[in-house]
Amino acid sequence: MTSPRQLRALLAIAVAVAVAVGCAGADDEPTGSLRVAGSTTLLPMLSAIAGDYAAAHPLVNLDVEMTGTGDGFALFCDGMVDVTGASREMTARERETCIASGVQFLRLTVAHDAVVVFTKAEMAQPACLTREQLYALLGPESTGIDRWEAADEVIPGSAAGLPAEAFVAIGPGESSGTKRLLVDLAIAPVAEERGREAALRPDYVAEPREQQIANRLAGSGSGLGFAGLARASQWGDRVRLLAVDGGEGCVAPDLADLRSGDYPLGRLLYLYVNVAAARTDPALRAFVDAVLSERGIATATAVGGVALATGDAEAQRAAWRRALAPEADG
Repeated sequence: MTSPRQLRALLAIAVAVAVAVGCAGADDEPTGSLRVAGSTTLLPMLSAIAGDYAAAHPLVNLDVEMTGTGDGFALFCDGMVDVTGASREMTARERETCIASGVQFLRLTVAHDAVVVFTKAEMAQPACLTREQLYALLGPESTGIDRWEAADEVIPGSAAGLPAEAFVAIGPGESSGTKRLLVDLAIAPVAEERGREAALRPDYVAEPREQQIANRLAGSGSGLGFAGLARASQWGDRVRLLAVDGGEGCVAPDLADLRSGDYPLGRLLYLYVNVAAARTDPALRAFVDAVLSERGIATATAVGGVALATGDAEAQRAAWRRALAPEADG
């Protein structure tokens, strides 16, 4: 039979164990602040994931501030943020800046996306644009072109199928990875053939608030917009996406053609993570875990992008686990 003294001792032990377990649970729960920056194209996906993250980790002050891919890399390599979204890979110069700053990073692929070109929904033409037409309307030689059919003045014959209406080009701001990718995939191949610099026309309407591009386009009359697919898909029937002919016929930016690589302006979306910070910051690890979870990966499709195939997603999770392992530094 247990004596009163023994009972008091057992109760004291039980309370101590309960307190220890409670404290361990509290220590395991992420706390503090986490700032996410980078590509505005990733904002719909990361915002949706952030909602689930905030509910699961209420003690973390999460700030999702999508500044554009270029500005996001600058913040990341300067150590101002430990995770940034990107709609393109780092340039050699950005990589050198990160290395010089001692930032050890991991690049994770989180979704498929595409640069899409579009008109407002009421326009019936064009249905498809070739690379030559994109260059003639958006490239460095198109400055001042203010009618669709005037593309002929840049590349003779390129006005075929284009309307005889006023033209204005509208897209995201200077630091946007979407802009850079449009130049690389659509403008650069033609610019190289013509001995010109690969760049967009300097007089295009640069909208720093990418979500406002559809509004700008609606007020332009008959302009041409460009943005990331994930962003453009949120505008629903306000815009009409155009197919693109990269030399093998017109291809629309749909799921199958994006995953197969047939759509000529397709791309991957990335998350860059400071590995050293992730090893010591539970809040950062939990956020990356949330992005790479089955639910997180599926979010890409829910917001208008294209989710990674199952095998590709698991490969990214495996890369993340390897990066966090102690032997990864060896």
